[in-house]
Amino acid sequence: MYRASSLLSLRQLEEESYFIMVRKGARNTRYKTKKHRRNIDQIYEDVKDENIERRIAEATQRDEDLPGLGQYFCVSCSKHFINQTTLDVHRTSKPHKRRLHALREKPHTQDDADRAAGLLKDDSHIPSKRCCLPIDADVAQTTAPSGLTVPYIYAD
Repeated sequence: MYRASSLLSLRQLEEESYFIMVRKGARNTRYKTKKHRRNIDQIYEDVKDENIERRIAEATQRDEDLPGLGQYFCVSCSKHFINQTTLDVHRTSKPHKRRLHALREKPHTQDDADRAAGLLKDDSHIPSKRCCLPIDADVAQTTAPSGLTVPYIYAD
């Protein structure tokens, strides 16, 4: 009926725990937050001059649940370390330097997304990405509809 070489043994198939363990492990990998740290826009707010002292004070409070009792903290990566040596090694590492490079740029905001979608009505202060070239008055008179003067033409 069943080939033993191609299928699991019937005993393994009958055990419910076998199926539960496989499914549970695959399902829980999506929900693990152990390695999830603060997002880049939250860290950008923490690194600002007015917020950095407060954030360091909050992060370095003594806590027995954190590595190194919460005393060794990298603000830009939002990560705790077990001792000063590992913190120093981390500061010379490539992921830390990438995070510093990412923090140089201002993160995107909801206003940026609204402007890109064209939802904001007051876009007069935002310069257009199209290049405006001044043209001669006689060319403007010939290209414009009757009665309108066009001082600029958009180059595509």
